Amino acid sequence: METPILKPIGTPVEQLDTPSLILDLSVLERNIEYMHSFFCDKDVTLRPNVSTHLCPAIAHKQVAAGGTSGGICVTTVGQAEIFAESGFTDLFLTTVTVTPLKIVRLCALALSANITLAADNIHAVRGISEIALSKNVKLDVVVEINSGLDMCGVEPGYPALELAKVIHESPSLNFAGLMTDHGLLNHMDTNNLSDEIHRCIGDVIETKNIIEKDGLSVDKVSVGGTTGFDVVSEIEEVTEIRAGSYALLDGTYSTFEPQFGVAARVMTTVTSLPEVGIIITDGGGKSIGSEWGNPSVDNLTDVTVQGLSAEHVNLRRSLDIVDVPSIGSKVWFTPSDMRTCSNLHDYFFGVRGGILETVWNISARGRYR
Repeated sequence: METPILKPIGTPVEQLDTPSLILDLSVLERNIEYMHSFFCDKDVTLRPNVSTHLCPAIAHKQVAAGGTSGGICVTTVGQAEIFAESGFTDLFLTTVTVTPLKIVRLCALALSANITLAADNIHAVRGISEIALSKNVKLDVVVEINSGLDMCGVEPGYPALELAKVIHESPSLNFAGLMTDHGLLNHMDTNNLSDEIHRCIGDVIETKNIIEKDGLSVDKVSVGGTTGFDVVSEIEEVTEIRAGSYALLDGTYSTFEPQFGVAARVMTTVTSLPEVGIIITDGGGKSIGSEWGNPSVDNLTDVTVQGLSAEHVNLRRSLDIVDVPSIGSKVWFTPSDMRTCSNLHDYFFGVRGGILETVWNISARGRYR
């Protein structure tokens, strides 16, 4: 973890060192208020996916805002450990876990927290069951359904039923329900979004009916994704929606969810003007990320991102620009993928009205095991 060059609370944001991940607290609070108030009068609950920001301080704000099940979801065991240490007692690990060491760590967490795991194969279920039995803990397990992403997940219908029966018959496990994720639908034509969501989740609902006809209770139907949360919330069988990108947003999600604002940006400094039309800033792939494409430039016009090296951004400007930035001036970027960007920093510098108000640890960054 880096040692930040800290400035006193009350410092103007542009006096902070760069590159820094700057969090606009007012935008964050508006995003959380909008999303959570939507769920406060719904039967379906919201479960914040905290792997987007990896920051316990933000997660506490999300849970406190209401409309949730009281729990959060994470994507690694290491993240689960960090958030458990930060006071969260209802943790849903949404990635399939098979290695014995990870399962042992989860069993240790289960002594003081409710742990829910995802599974999409019998190998994983048997391994979890054997270790949980040896540790004398009971774990909730949901069956992950592949409803179109073609990443993880068992096929809907009878393959999912067979896996649910194996979980149910395991003495150390509790079959807790079904989960799916339609997150990549944010790359589709939004005009067809509602139809595609109903198609994807329809497979899960059909699977639920098959399992219940076989005598098992399906208490949870958990659907992941910020995009289309309002559409998903109207599907009666869905019990919870896992969403995370709404809190901070990024350059990708802002296109599909304009009701939320971009709360986190990376502030950089112009370090070089090597030739006419070229601007170089500090920052780069190690502080902004480019997994889903180059970042956007927020405070300069007629400027395009040519590329990111490890430590720099190369900008090209129109030659007829009058207001050329000077060495030492600030350039602000919106990352294309905030999940990657958050994982590159140790701290959010929280500002309000351009003034530093707080510094929050991104405690779960780098916890990829």
